[in-house]
Amino acid sequence: MPINYKNGIINEHLRVRNQAGIFDVSHMGQILIPLTQDNIKSLEKFIPLNINNISSNKCHYSFILNSNGGILDDIMLSKITYIKNEYIYIVYNSSRKSVLEEIFKKTVRNYEIIENRCLIAIQGPESFASLKEILNLSQNMNFLNISVIQYNVSDVIISRSGYTGEDGFELSIINKHAEEFLTKLLQKNIILCGLGCRDSLRVEAGLSLYGNEINENISPIQAGLSWAIDKTRLIDNSLNCSSILTEQLNSPKSIKKIGLIPVNKTMLRANMPLCNEAKKEIGYITSSCYSPILKCSIGIGYINKISNMSEVIFVKVRDKFEELKIEKIPFIKKNYKKGDVND
Repeated sequence: MPINYKNGIINEHLRVRNQAGIFDVSHMGQILIPLTQDNIKSLEKFIPLNINNISSNKCHYSFILNSNGGILDDIMLSKITYIKNEYIYIVYNSSRKSVLEEIFKKTVRNYEIIENRCLIAIQGPESFASLKEILNLSQNMNFLNISVIQYNVSDVIISRSGYTGEDGFELSIINKHAEEFLTKLLQKNIILCGLGCRDSLRVEAGLSLYGNEINENISPIQAGLSWAIDKTRLIDNSLNCSSILTEQLNSPKSIKKIGLIPVNKTMLRANMPLCNEAKKEIGYITSSCYSPILKCSIGIGYINKISNMSEVIFVKVRDKFEELKIEKIPFIKKNYKKGDVND
């Protein structure tokens, strides 16, 4: 997937916010793991979900954790029925493929790393209407629902999900049918979108990205993502880092994730240092972009939790200190199709 196509990043961004756009995210990893008690027991050593208790046909945001509670990757995990068998289906980041697949090889049995399928994301308020003309989609399919449906006599794994803050879908489709499927979508006034607007859309929506907001040295609790941990797992010694996560949950947080907007027209960049009024460094920017919706630069960053939230915060740009406003995350309202699923 390129940074952008002929329409440019801003036009692609606005098309997703107002209509719909297509992302080819086939670079991401996909794996099917048989739903057996042995495999569940193995996965629960490093995934903080109670896999036996989660509902089938629902996507669950979670993590692969190391022994220190650091995030090796963030994942989407589901229980689905595929070709008449029950599986755990996991989608993971392309940059972490080698790390995660080595873990899977050592811990689970009879898995299938999917290499014959494209992963396509259709995002935006018109995504359902466009897909409904091609696929047999249910109007009752809500945010984070997942199912297996038929297209061209083959199974398509489809979830109502995405990483833009908009309503949308992700489809895992056999390679040989992908081009025809995309051609039909492109005939419905949906455009191809690139990595540039995929990033600006997720920053506006306040969503974390591996390598920016999360990494092997930051736990879900430190990253403000404790809502994605099943708290019953913290008293379960089978989770490799349950004691560390419990201690963090019951202790004052050392860092806080915040949204940032410059007072002037400063362009924010990742890794820029954040400072207090005494010009002492108190944090750093993890992600930034130009927001086509807010028409200014925006950023996500971490500051020391002991910092006074009422004090003025500055970003250091070369030898200058530019004032910032702290904003709530997300920067824009999320537009998911909700039913009985909590965001």
